[in-house]
Amino acid sequence: MSSRNQRRDFLNRLASYSLKSLHSNEAFRIPYRDKSVFVKIYGPKKPRFLYEVRNILSRIGMRQPIEYLSPQKRKEYEEACLKSWSNKGFRVPAVLASPFPEYEEIPHLCTTFVEGVTLRSILRKGYASSREILGKFLEDLSNRHALAFRTKDIYLFHIDANTQNILVAKNVFYHVDFEMGRPWEQPMECACREISKLLVSMGEDLKPEERKSLYHLFKNIYQDKDVLEYLDRSVTRRPFQKLHRWRNQKKKEKNPRRVTLYDLVDTWRGIEGEFPVPLV
Repeated sequence: MSSRNQRRDFLNRLASYSLKSLHSNEAFRIPYRDKSVFVKIYGPKKPRFLYEVRNILSRIGMRQPIEYLSPQKRKEYEEACLKSWSNKGFRVPAVLASPFPEYEEIPHLCTTFVEGVTLRSILRKGYASSREILGKFLEDLSNRHALAFRTKDIYLFHIDANTQNILVAKNVFYHVDFEMGRPWEQPMECACREISKLLVSMGEDLKPEERKSLYHLFKNIYQDKDVLEYLDRSVTRRPFQKLHRWRNQKKKEKNPRRVTLYDLVDTWRGIEGEFPVPLV
């Protein structure tokens, strides 16, 4: 059977267990041995044309972000991230042996299924009701980044850390979906990518008047002030600042709920004292 036909056969076999997915991959919740397991079948990214162009560039030696690599390479990277987190005591779904060895040639990943709610759904109930649990979440983030810097383990950064990729089950946070990354970057750059993606996403899930409280809390808890200073410089000291500020304003006019990196660093600069001095 050709790989295309085998993939179609695999998808048809699991169709009744399909989960709604916003991505190009197919996701399923499969009952297996009295439990539910999560199965992801990797496929080409959309838009397909851009994905194919990036894939060609990768094959001729031009480095590309993980999300534009082949399904097999994306699967290998995500599995490596999950195992690194698990081995170091951080909460992610556990990687399992596939219940479908007959489809081993089709890139797919099998993990435990996390029965929880998204961080987005918690934030949309309001900052006041989630402050305590957010404090623990941000402490875990700070500790994980500290370990990543000490060990130079870039797998410990969650580059696609938006609020739909963080689940809460019994007051425990689980990170999912590790299909983004730039393995050639230094830990400082990886940390800034995760923080900016996370805080912009969290800010957009809160009411505008609640965002400053969140960013205040983060600035108080996050231990590595060099990272915050680096993020500030990467935003406010880019060339053509007037152009970037103008584009930033246009984005917000188009979508008033939009949160940008300028919103983030401008808020930090306005919190008691010069950036990035921690609060006491």
